[in-house]
Amino acid sequence: MTHLLDYLADRVLLCDGPIGTQVQARQLDIERDFWGHENCTEILCESRPDLVLEIHRGYLAAGCDAIAATDSFGGSPITLGEFGIGDKAFALNRRAAELAREAIAEFAHDGRTRFVLGSVGPGTRLPSLGHIAYQDLEDALAIQCAGLIAGTADAILIETCQDPLQIKAAVNGAKRAREDAKNDIPIIVQVTVETTGTLLVGADIAAAATIIHALDVPIIGLNCATGPREMAEHVKWLGENWPGHISLQPNAGLPELIGGRTHYPLTPRELAQWLERFVVEDGVGIIGGCCGTEAAHIAALDQMLSRIGRDRPRPAPKTRHPVWTPSVASLYSQVPLRQENAYLSIGERCNANGSRGFRRLQEQGDWEGCVEIGREQVKEGSHTLDVCTAFVGRDEIAEMSEIVSRMRGSINAPLVIDSTEYPVLEAAMKLYGGKPIINSINFEDGEEAADKRLKLARRFGAAVIALTIDETGMAKEIEHKLAVAERLYDFACNKHGLPPSDLLFDPLTFTICTGNADDRRLGLNTLDAIERIRDRMPECQIILGLSNISFGLNPPARQVLNSVFLDHALRRGLTGAIVHFSKIQPLHRIPEEEVRIAEDLIFDRRREGYDPLQAYMALFQDRTIEKAEKKGRPEKLEDRLAQRIVDGDRQELEADLELAMQSYPPLDIINNILLSGMKTVGDLFGAGQMQLPFVLQSAETMKAAVGYLEPF
Repeated sequence: MTHLLDYLADRVLLCDGPIGTQVQARQLDIERDFWGHENCTEILCESRPDLVLEIHRGYLAAGCDAIAATDSFGGSPITLGEFGIGDKAFALNRRAAELAREAIAEFAHDGRTRFVLGSVGPGTRLPSLGHIAYQDLEDALAIQCAGLIAGTADAILIETCQDPLQIKAAVNGAKRAREDAKNDIPIIVQVTVETTGTLLVGADIAAAATIIHALDVPIIGLNCATGPREMAEHVKWLGENWPGHISLQPNAGLPELIGGRTHYPLTPRELAQWLERFVVEDGVGIIGGCCGTEAAHIAALDQMLSRIGRDRPRPAPKTRHPVWTPSVASLYSQVPLRQENAYLSIGERCNANGSRGFRRLQEQGDWEGCVEIGREQVKEGSHTLDVCTAFVGRDEIAEMSEIVSRMRGSINAPLVIDSTEYPVLEAAMKLYGGKPIINSINFEDGEEAADKRLKLARRFGAAVIALTIDETGMAKEIEHKLAVAERLYDFACNKHGLPPSDLLFDPLTFTICTGNADDRRLGLNTLDAIERIRDRMPECQIILGLSNISFGLNPPARQVLNSVFLDHALRRGLTGAIVHFSKIQPLHRIPEEEVRIAEDLIFDRRREGYDPLQAYMALFQDRTIEKAEKKGRPEKLEDRLAQRIVDGDRQELEADLELAMQSYPPLDIINNILLSGMKTVGDLFGAGQMQLPFVLQSAETMKAAVGYLEPF
């Protein structure tokens, strides 16, 4: 029997249209046909198998290569349970696949290869909205998929997906059923993008693809909700980015209400024209129809594929050259693990061990206050948020669940789930629909704990932070750090199949501020280890818990040392850092003497009569954080406006612009004053003294200033 993935490598596959449209078009009796279960289409597999076969035959006669609309869309025990027949789930799904197979057998005389794709719909309860617990959903969908596999389905089609967490439950349920049956049939996931441009719960196509890719699903697609016109932008994105196969089953246009009945406006010819474009231009390899498509639409698609295939009934798929960007994702959007000209900023303040303010709110049960700390960090520029609820005397599972269940819908940044306890990590994974990062694994107690956590990461599609710690302790020397990193790579990537890009090494940062001679070169060792790991395992990410380097100093001294050390780490190959983003300063804002002595401390440039640690501490001896942060603006208005652009300072910007317009035309303010600030920004960026996030702040300030001046 031909494997579906082998078929797709050679030719485009044509699927059927919906079974629901056909059922609704018939005048069926609730008692006789539905056995009293009104609108339960799946019961027709038992009550009216002749009707199900008739519908399948219609699409097969029209020319389809696959039955994707097995009569199992609402066949999970949970959905069927709403009709009181949840116990029939396995049998009904098996029968749905068997009926599709029987229909295909009737067309075997033409010698064409055809497939049964077992349909799994989204059900009526979405876990990200709290309608159902994750595990209950996964268990139910495992039963549904087991029935479809028992009925000889060639693939599991998880379709009309509206919630990434429901996708995870369905994919994992399918994998369980597949493993139990010892059957390697592929899994297909089709998402439904609304006219808003997102899934129902808010995920855009990039976020959805990031989450699905992390689950090792080889085929992604779109179906339902809209017609092909509305899908075009999302199809183009998939064609340019998705590394696997692409499927597409649009509605026959956007539905219209005519005479009290739903009407889909696209003719067969129009649908065929749209899908020809997607096959030829975007490399879509599976096509078919959803709501409103009839056998005539499928016949038009069959004729179109035969025409463009020329001397073969189906064209070869277009050769694509997608560029996949390794990323994490929130419930809403994708965040690349490698930031262009910057680093992945992991906000550190939602951590009960490191933030007294967060811990206080957690103790008070002020969950909205905890979420607000997360929002603040995102506003400051954090790309992801580290979340840790562990401290003595608290219920870590319950409180992590409180935080994650609130942040998943309120924070547009992916979460880093930080805990040493496996049950806490597992509970968080079952709540989070995005692609998170697990913090962390190591070999301190051998490989067993890391093994469990990597299996968890693979199950839920998470990236993983790996600390360079083994059974002998935390690696401090360069060779030890590298050796543990290589062992972690082999264990995570080769043994467990974690993509190298999803492995984030933390080669450990230790304070260089104790005065102990043995600690003086620890920062330099970390920098050298970063460079060695980057060269040896270039696809992996490298991060640091940055603030450890300055532990023991007062806050102003810590900010400067952290900023200078980060700059050097980035030059060596660091790709991310756990930081308080707003406390990181670009080097051009730090006095040269402070940078010089900080570098002397980092690189252990002691000499007779000069100890960089003592010199550095003396610089900040009487300084408070308020004094350190206080920076006066230039008195001259022109200089003040230019400096606002350099600093990204929008506070009271409009007042200064009003003053400037008393002396200059708005265009002169832009060309002669504001642009001089942007030139300074460009010079600093080119000299490596200003990182991209600060450049973007300057650009936003420039944009705000120009926007204010434009009407004048």
